[in-house]
Amino acid sequence: MKTNTRTPHCQDLDISRLEMMKTYLASLMDKDNCQKLTFLSPEVIEPIYNGSTRMNPATIFINTGSSEDIAYVRQKAMENKEEFSLTKENHTYHFDGPDDQGRDTANTKYLAYADTEISSLQKKIEHRTGVIEACTIITDIMQDKEMIISFISRGPIGSPVSDPTLQITDSYYVTHSEFLLYRMMDPDTFSKDVAAKGYMFINFHSAGKLTDTNVSANLGERRIYMDVERFRSYSSNNQYAGNSIAPKKINHRFANMNNIRNYFGERLDEHMFIAGFEMEDEIVYFGGAYPSGCGKTGTAMTGTHLIGDDLAKIFIDRESGEVRAVNPEKGMFGIIDGVNEKDDPETMSILTGEGNEVIFSNLLVADGKPYWTGMGEALPAKGRNFEGNWSPQSGKPASHKNARFTISLDMLENYDSATEKPEGIKLSGLLFGGRDYTTMPTIVMAHNWMNTVVHGAIIRSATTATEIGADGSEKRSPFANEAFFPGPLAQYINHYKAFGENPDIAAENLPSGFQVNYWLHKSGRGILPPGEADGLIGEKRDTKVWMRIMALMHQAKVETIWTPIGRIPKYQDLKKLFKEVIDKDYDQKLYSKQFSLYTENLITRVDMSIVEFAKEKGMTDDFFHVLDTWRRDLAALQATIGPIVTPDQMIEYVAANQPV
Repeated sequence: MKTNTRTPHCQDLDISRLEMMKTYLASLMDKDNCQKLTFLSPEVIEPIYNGSTRMNPATIFINTGSSEDIAYVRQKAMENKEEFSLTKENHTYHFDGPDDQGRDTANTKYLAYADTEISSLQKKIEHRTGVIEACTIITDIMQDKEMIISFISRGPIGSPVSDPTLQITDSYYVTHSEFLLYRMMDPDTFSKDVAAKGYMFINFHSAGKLTDTNVSANLGERRIYMDVERFRSYSSNNQYAGNSIAPKKINHRFANMNNIRNYFGERLDEHMFIAGFEMEDEIVYFGGAYPSGCGKTGTAMTGTHLIGDDLAKIFIDRESGEVRAVNPEKGMFGIIDGVNEKDDPETMSILTGEGNEVIFSNLLVADGKPYWTGMGEALPAKGRNFEGNWSPQSGKPASHKNARFTISLDMLENYDSATEKPEGIKLSGLLFGGRDYTTMPTIVMAHNWMNTVVHGAIIRSATTATEIGADGSEKRSPFANEAFFPGPLAQYINHYKAFGENPDIAAENLPSGFQVNYWLHKSGRGILPPGEADGLIGEKRDTKVWMRIMALMHQAKVETIWTPIGRIPKYQDLKKLFKEVIDKDYDQKLYSKQFSLYTENLITRVDMSIVEFAKEKGMTDDFFHVLDTWRRDLAALQATIGPIVTPDQMIEYVAANQPV
């Protein structure tokens, strides 16, 4: 594994300036916090000093993650009305502003040098210009507020792939959320980790000026700027966690850039859940990449061994030749819309149980109890939500579609203690999927690693409420990670290709690849009766079966059907699993609808992908070879059989074309 060549900026800091910085910071701290300051290295002190002189806080609190420090944060979150108590102990709720309910893609930009290439799907500002704008906006933004400093490990403490992360914010809600979501480090351990790894992620956040209802007042100056040259972020005038909790998606972007610069073909940082499924003789762990709002958390919860529901750091263990993964988080920031007892019993046991620490956001509250759309329970006659007073007569939803819950993973019954192992778990499969209403079959297993890369790259998905202004239209979602990868797509794809071809991976340990599609609609498969509302062909609970058939396919314990784009499962195996896993009779006609190849739709998808990726400079020819092969074979199928090719027809076609 390469050695990271980045070094902290203030390596040559002289003693007199260091003492000056310490003296200034101490003037803003009480005695206890001054004591914590003594354990920080110069590399860590400097960004805290820079931030405090720019944002001008009244006081500074250093959060070590101790029980005393977190108790203080919880108390201040309540006092400042960033959170409010619910009837159940340790349950609180938080409201973001009505117009601060998702990731602000319009004002999310990368600060980069003129010659640093940025993805064609992202926005870029010239580095110096962007830094000046960001710093101008945050000047004096913490006046009369307390600055909170936290030291975070993005990954198990001691893992070679964990990122030391410095969070500077004025929001107790953000700090409380991060306590549930991440591993806190004490100043001394953090400073040593920074010295050992030669880099850290630095994040400046402020909710800005607040309204009478305690939400960000200056949304016109909402900015989420990411300096990819120095791994620093500036997030201002917002509260929504997707924009304000920088160790999540903001630093996920930095981790991706760090991989390209220092670990090309050796590490992947992915927008993936990690969940294990206990089979007869082993636990098969999958990483699954779905765009936000496309069922990633729900799918992760079907696992018998849950490691994480959102992000994955994937790396190669040279000694064993295995691909391994850790979760940079230890908690869950999940979408609550549609979570109910029937489909999500594991999650509901936490959200409705006693004694679990939960932060709810942007849902309905009445008489100290949270309510949300699709919870399977009647809503109250009135209540309060993120927009103010609510009643059914208002005609507005009770909760936002992007309403959330924040919990620590170890509360869950299927929590896997391997989550905290620095060496991670062995990863057996990679899944890619999105809200595809018409085109891809429900499960396709890639023929080889390059096919896996192509399946991940060509995902298209309907936009969801996780983004401000989303209208449900379809867009490109390569690897479900396109919003979080700063560099050019060709660079990302070449990095993925190089990872799977790395000779340090033993051939038997290369993860299988799948494209999954739980979102086929009745209209997309021609089975929508007249006058009936469109909707999914299957049910949410079917996911438990899909995951287990993929585990069996990976283990080569079931026969599969060859198709031009990959292999699909057979009906008899699925029928058996549906009965065993969820006690459901699985109809063969439904199977045929879910797994037939709609050749015209697939050819259109291939053609669109060829055109789109041909615009990316530096794409590998191997990528287009896969797509060209798919297209030729699909066109031959269409000419021979027709626009719809059922699994049975596919079996006959393959048998007829087998060499004698």
